[in-house]
Amino acid sequence: MIQLNREQQYKGPLFNVTRVTLENAEGKHVSRDVIEHPGAACVVPMIDKDTVLLVEQWRIGAKRALWEIPAGTLDPGEDPLACAARELEEETGYKAGKLEHLFTMYPSPGILDEKMHIFIATELTKGEQKLDDDEEIVLKPFTFRDLRIQLKANNIKDGKTIATLGYLMVFKPWLGKE
Repeated sequence: MIQLNREQQYKGPLFNVTRVTLENAEGKHVSRDVIEHPGAACVVPMIDKDTVLLVEQWRIGAKRALWEIPAGTLDPGEDPLACAARELEEETGYKAGKLEHLFTMYPSPGILDEKMHIFIATELTKGEQKLDDDEEIVLKPFTFRDLRIQLKANNIKDGKTIATLGYLMVFKPWLGKE
């Protein structure tokens, strides 16, 4: 695909929408709208090697509260590692002694250019939550056994959380072991 044109359709405080005109291999022109987002950092707070701290918060798109790993939008020029540390403290009150990058993903690349940078936080020390005005967050620790049960029962609906927990269970199998 060759990009021919970009035209902003909407400019908002959190994201923009742009119409992109492309030319495919056969020379046909196609237009697609894309949501342009600055990116996000997400963090898995490990209370210990068997316990993950999740946050429950109401999500407008889902029209309900969801259990998820803490996450937040990158500020302009912000390093994803710094954003992960900031969001961990804001949403949970914990500070990480160690933050490790796990992977980066595109949550919905058909319509959205957002990149999510996923981190794991260990060696946590308790501090104080610093919630945004629009946040009402409940914290709950889950063991990996509990998480497997919740995932199998389809009780965890947030995509980044499902992807991250699956990643941990496959690529960090020593977590959740006694």
